[in-house]
Amino acid sequence: MIADLAVSIVIYRSGGGFLAVCPEFGCEATGGSPEDAREGALAAVRRRLDAVSAEGRLEEVLARAGFVVDGGQLRAERRPIRIDEAILPVPF
Repeated sequence: MIADLAVSIVIYRSGGGFLAVCPEFGCEATGGSPEDAREGALAAVRRRLDAVSAEGRLEEVLARAGFVVDGGQLRAERRPIRIDEAILPVPF
């Protein structure tokens, strides 16, 4: 079976560049632009999936990450829907 896998990519400003993280698989990559970082993170996810597939553990890894079939896509049941920045006063 082939299905589209929907993953989350969270992009952070990091120093002089960007950091993209896929929280479902713990994969991350840096880049000079948000798009470069995103593409790097997606490539890291692809490498991880290829590796676990070669080991015969793809279904196990997808299930552990919380993926379910949703309208022909594999989608994580728990996924980010919003990221906020908040300011908290901290005495120091």
